[in-house]
Amino acid sequence: MPTIIDCQNLIKIHKQGNLEVVALQGLDLTMEQGEFISIVGASGAGKSTLLTILAGFERPSAGRATVVERDLTDISPRDLTRYYRRDVGFVWQDFTRNLVPYLKALQNVELPLLLGGIGGRKRKKRAMALLDAVGLRGKAHAPVHTLSGGEQQRLALCVALAPGPKLLLADELTGELDTETSLEIFELLRQLSHEGGLSVLVVTHDVAIAQRTDRVIRIADGRIATQSRRGATEHASVDNRGMVQLPRDMMIEAGITDQIRLKVVPEGILLQPEVDDES
Repeated sequence: MPTIIDCQNLIKIHKQGNLEVVALQGLDLTMEQGEFISIVGASGAGKSTLLTILAGFERPSAGRATVVERDLTDISPRDLTRYYRRDVGFVWQDFTRNLVPYLKALQNVELPLLLGGIGGRKRKKRAMALLDAVGLRGKAHAPVHTLSGGEQQRLALCVALAPGPKLLLADELTGELDTETSLEIFELLRQLSHEGGLSVLVVTHDVAIAQRTDRVIRIADGRIATQSRRGATEHASVDNRGMVQLPRDMMIEAGITDQIRLKVVPEGILLQPEVDDES
């Protein structure tokens, strides 16, 4: 399958007054077309920063981010506009940013199609199909402000999917949804991914929900720490420099502090806690 995302040594530094905060430090990520990937990690690990860079809202401080064959580190304003309209859909954690509050639900979903030059009949048909898919068909003509938080979140997903993007990025997509509805939304995205070729990358705090995606990526301190495929064991990631980042809970369990001993054994490489020889 074609590569939809290729990030190499991605670095992002945020300036806050006289301080510099490193949000991403040498992150590498590849994603194939049609994959459904979830990103988990502690607050401040760099998850949302990664999404905004992939969406084209921010540019990395260093490294390369190629998404849908577009180099986002060196892209013209004109190409960036095309990227927004044709290639990527984005659901904000504050999903109200996806919505126009004075429009009705159906009108919100039709708006990006209208901007894309889609005719009235085709526009309404697609919008209604999306609303139906997330259980909002009966709310099509309801003003946004009358919808519950969960309904608005599902509507925001419809707005992001309306233009038919190649890549969907979502930050805490199910934050306002109950478990049953969350599972239904993830199953819908799985269907769009596996049958329609849509690539889906979501940030979520719900590890149980994340396990239903094709691949779970755990980010820590601005780097990918571990990855696991559905139903498989979690694996530590090795970046292009040979750096390995171990999950903190695994380090604590193994008694590892700031240094380890490495030893080549027939099975591979053995990692052991550093032990004081004088003790």
